[in-house]
Amino acid sequence: MATIQQFKLRGNGSSRFIDRVYAIIRNRSGKVTSKDLDQMIGNKQYVRLAITRLTVQGRIKRVRGFGKMGIEYFYKDIDHPQQQKTRRVKRSTTSYC
Repeated sequence: MATIQQFKLRGNGSSRFIDRVYAIIRNRSGKVTSKDLDQMIGNKQYVRLAITRLTVQGRIKRVRGFGKMGIEYFYKDIDHPQQQKTRRVKRSTTSYC
């Protein structure tokens, strides 16, 4: 049996809405809260449902940290991890005699 929330996000517009929320989280990974998303998008209920859907799918995770109002929860993209810049050190293969 499906829940009310599942029926609300089944339409064609819902996948675009979830992708829109995910794009914002991906661009500001680790620096965006649900309150920020509410202000950017406007519909608090759908933002919460999109966050829940993305969390269940394993595309984002919730991270606790210090924010403006004390401890806040931030959303971080784990589906496309940012590539870390690594230095490659060339090793010399010369032998010393």
